[in-house]
Amino acid sequence: MDGSILGHQFLRTTESAPLPARRSDSVTARLVIDDDETFREALALRYEAYVAAGYLAPRSEALFSDTYDESPLSKTVVLYNHGEPAASVRVCMLGHCDGNDRPGDLPAAAMFRDEIDTCLDGLAAGGRRPRAVEITRLACSPHHARDITLLMGLYHIVGYLILHFRAEIIFAAVTVNHAPFYRRMGFCEIAPARDYPGLDVQTVLMGCKTNEHRGIPGKLMSLAEISLSDDTYLGLVTGQPVPVFGERVASRKDLVVNQILAGAPIPQGLGAVAATIG
Repeated sequence: MDGSILGHQFLRTTESAPLPARRSDSVTARLVIDDDETFREALALRYEAYVAAGYLAPRSEALFSDTYDESPLSKTVVLYNHGEPAASVRVCMLGHCDGNDRPGDLPAAAMFRDEIDTCLDGLAAGGRRPRAVEITRLACSPHHARDITLLMGLYHIVGYLILHFRAEIIFAAVTVNHAPFYRRMGFCEIAPARDYPGLDVQTVLMGCKTNEHRGIPGKLMSLAEISLSDDTYLGLVTGQPVPVFGERVASRKDLVVNQILAGAPIPQGLGAVAATIG
């Protein structure tokens, strides 16, 4: 539940000179690929975040998982701050009967199956539904819940998973109080709030076509500025830890994460979302 993708395009300006190292330079990401340690880190981050938010009662095994974690149509990423597990997010693809992907449901179908089907049928072209993904299990450790760098890192790195699945539409199950933030990014409400299975929270269903996503308020790299051939993606898919923003991004003065770290005001809505889970 909850989740989103990337931010606005950069304004095209001349390249800025490199800046001193910032907190954004210390944020790295690693994709879970047959790695029990990284997988457990993701499950532990979810558990901590969900318990802290009051969505889940404490229990002896401090992990939180579901059946989608084992699916080949799901990808989970862990973000680290100075090497410490700090945040995580997962993207699930809706399978297609095209000989390449196994058919299946999105997690939000447990609450919103009819609405998802109606939306996809309405966007079908030539008898083919759009390729759909859901951004889910977005979680920040309570120790890092107000770290804007990590928040933006989650939104940025998940873009590589959107490209990986070649998604045409993105769904998210979003808590009611966070829905306005997602509307500013281009998401529309598809169905009203319902109980989220297994958690003490209600979420609305929101959706956004990939080519209509407006990004988070401020300037952050957009889908058009990353690719499946750049070093970040190539490192991710081989299970390597990769810098989330990279040298070019971390050095830009007009990048909103650098502006915030330099003392600029947090864009409206970001402060509340920084402590959320998905």
